[in-house]
Amino acid sequence: MAKALNLRDRHWNLVVLPSHGGSLQSCEFDGAIVLKPAARLERIGGTSISCCYFPMIPFSNRIENSRFYFAGATVNPAENVPGTRHAIHGHGWQASWDVEEESDSQCSLVYRREATSDWPWRYEGRQWFEIFGNTLRITLAVRNLAATAMPCGLGFHPFLPAFDGARLLLEARRVWDGSARDFPRERVPVPQHLSFAAGVPISDRVGTDHCFEGWQRRAVVSFENSGHAIVVEGCEATPYVVIYIPGSDYFCVEPVTHAVNAMNLADPAAAGLWTLEPTGTREITTWIHVEPAH
Repeated sequence: MAKALNLRDRHWNLVVLPSHGGSLQSCEFDGAIVLKPAARLERIGGTSISCCYFPMIPFSNRIENSRFYFAGATVNPAENVPGTRHAIHGHGWQASWDVEEESDSQCSLVYRREATSDWPWRYEGRQWFEIFGNTLRITLAVRNLAATAMPCGLGFHPFLPAFDGARLLLEARRVWDGSARDFPRERVPVPQHLSFAAGVPISDRVGTDHCFEGWQRRAVVSFENSGHAIVVEGCEATPYVVIYIPGSDYFCVEPVTHAVNAMNLADPAAAGLWTLEPTGTREITTWIHVEPAH
């Protein structure tokens, strides 16, 4: 079991947990919380562990009824969270990752999964964490090690502070027409009650659990009594973002490659699902910046 890693410089202090989903246990900048630790259920041992970020591989969010069809066959991903019949967030967040390289300011992790009856493809995941200046950069990659094409996608799941009058500024063109828990089927213009374009208080949007499309790949979180703001940026390969606001002391802005339940939509590819050929690799990057408040 890989030990926890500490990445730190004169501003950043991160604790990486390779053995617990390749997640982050804590993330601070100049002593202030950037990502908020939140308890989550861990399948390994059935225990609960506190983390502030985890990777989503080889898919994000939920697969309805843990079933989809691909290349003429039925695939039944395992139910992996107690209390729901839907497969959630893939495999990597509940697995142990190995450390490949580490230094004071960066590390790389690798996760290899053999083919199983519930996911009949062998694949490899990699993560890179790096701190520099006012930025934390996380890159996540997937490589198909199977002999046949694999459906897949990737995503980042950071937990952001929802206290001190937190506000979220994020612009998007469209949103899927229901909560992720309801498995929406259509894209619609963003209605006012789901818009974050004006930088609204998080407390005004409690209950949001929606997938937005065509976002500017930039989300700004500001606070009432802080001299800094947190900026989450996505890359071109993450045209979707899931915003989850449960009404706790955290909320989530999740850059992802595909819509919720994309594999069960009428056109999975149009909803962002990748078909990765044997030996093929895809990757995504997110940048988390700490910037002066405006």
